[in-house]
Amino acid sequence: MMENGMGKCCSALACVVGLLASPAAWAQDPAPPPADPGAAAAPPETTAPAPPVEPTATAGDPATTGDPATAGQAAPVTPAPGTTEPVGEPPAEPSQIPSWFRFDADNLGLQVWAGASHQLGPISLSSDIYLTTLGTAEFDIGPAFTMGPVTINPMVGFAFNFMTQQPAALVAPQLFTYIDAKPVYFESWILGSFSSMFNESVQNYLYSRDFLLFYPTDDFGIGPHLELTIDLNETVIGEDDPATTDVNEGLDNTGLASLQIGGVVGLNYGTGNKLLLYLGYETQKESQLNDKIAGRFTFIHNF
Repeated sequence: MMENGMGKCCSALACVVGLLASPAAWAQDPAPPPADPGAAAAPPETTAPAPPVEPTATAGDPATTGDPATAGQAAPVTPAPGTTEPVGEPPAEPSQIPSWFRFDADNLGLQVWAGASHQLGPISLSSDIYLTTLGTAEFDIGPAFTMGPVTINPMVGFAFNFMTQQPAALVAPQLFTYIDAKPVYFESWILGSFSSMFNESVQNYLYSRDFLLFYPTDDFGIGPHLELTIDLNETVIGEDDPATTDVNEGLDNTGLASLQIGGVVGLNYGTGNKLLLYLGYETQKESQLNDKIAGRFTFIHNF
C-alpha cells in the first residue's frame, strides 16, 4: 500500500515538472529566418556626408579675395548649364522685326520686293530690295516717321544691273506716304531715277503712284488710282545707229511721258496678306503699247 502511494506521488510530481518545463522548451525554439537572408546578415548601410564644396577663387570675387569692402555680399547668380541667363530667370525674347514681301506684275514684267524695319533707338530705319526680270537689283534705305495713322518714309536707293555688270541708277530722292485711317487708306509714291550718269542713252525720270481705297467692309476696298512719269533729260543717240542717220544726236524727249488714270480694288487675302488689282487707261500715245489699257496685279504679305 505504501509503495503504491509513493508511486502515485512520484507520478504526480513528474507531471508537475513536465508542465513547468514546457514554456522553457517553447522559448528555446529557433527564430524564423528573415525574408532576405542577406539583409539580416549585412549591417545597415550609412551614407557618408558629402564633403563641403570649396569656393572657387575668381578675380574680383569678394567672397574669395577677402575684400573687406564687399565681404558678406551674395555671390553672383550662377548661369544655368548651356545658357548665359541666371538660374530662375527666363531668357529674353528676341525682338520682333516688322517685315514684308511684295510681287508686282505689270508692263515692266514681274517685280519682287522684300523689306523690313529696324528700330535704332527712337528711329525706325526701313530698307528694302527690289528685283526685276531684266537683271536689275535695287537697294533702298531711309527713316520712317509715324504720327498716328500717318507714316512718312523718305529713302534713297541705288540700282545695279547684273546682266550688263554696270551701275543702273541712283534712285533719289524717294518719298513714300501711307495713311491708314479706316475705313480710308491712302498711299503715295514719289521718286526720282537718274541713270544718265552711268549711260547717256538712258532716260532720267520722275515717277509718282497714288491711290485711295475706301473699305465698306473690313476685307474689301475700292477707289481711284493715278500714275504718271515725267522724263527729265535729253537722251543721246549713237551716231552709228542707221535708224537715226537724219536725227540729231541729242533728242529732246522731256516732259510728260505717261499718265494713267484708273481704279484699284484692295482685298484682304488671309492673315497678313493683301491683293491689289489695278486697271487704268494710258492717256499718252507714246506710252501706249498695243492698246491704251494699263494695269497691275500686286500681292503683299506682312510678317
